[in-house]
Amino acid sequence: MKTFVASSISLLVGLAIGGYVGYRYCERYTTNEAIAQMVESGESSDALSATFSARAIGLIDSGEPQKAVEMLSFPVSRYYFIYATSEYTNEQRLRLRAIIEKLASTNQIVAAQIAHKMSREKTKGQTK
Repeated sequence: MKTFVASSISLLVGLAIGGYVGYRYCERYTTNEAIAQMVESGESSDALSATFSARAIGLIDSGEPQKAVEMLSFPVSRYYFIYATSEYTNEQRLRLRAIIEKLASTNQIVAAQIAHKMSREKTKGQTK
């Protein structure tokens, strides 16, 4: 009987320790995985920005500033459509929206790109 009780207690203590260690490992693994994904997404975003900037600089250096403006107007219009016109806006979005609207008032390419994006998305919404 003593052996059975001692074995049962040892089994329960082992299960408790194993469960705790497993839980801690899983929690740490999940946290490390989340951090790695955040770093990768940040790097991906930075790589995209660097690629766009390098391409735009190349176009400007080769004497094609209009093409550079056209290329750079795509992300501006996308941001304007998705975030700046959102009802869930904040002070930072309002400031950036004002900057984009000022740019669109002085640059026909940006204004046309924003208008195109708005009309294209409006058409998409009507066909759904």
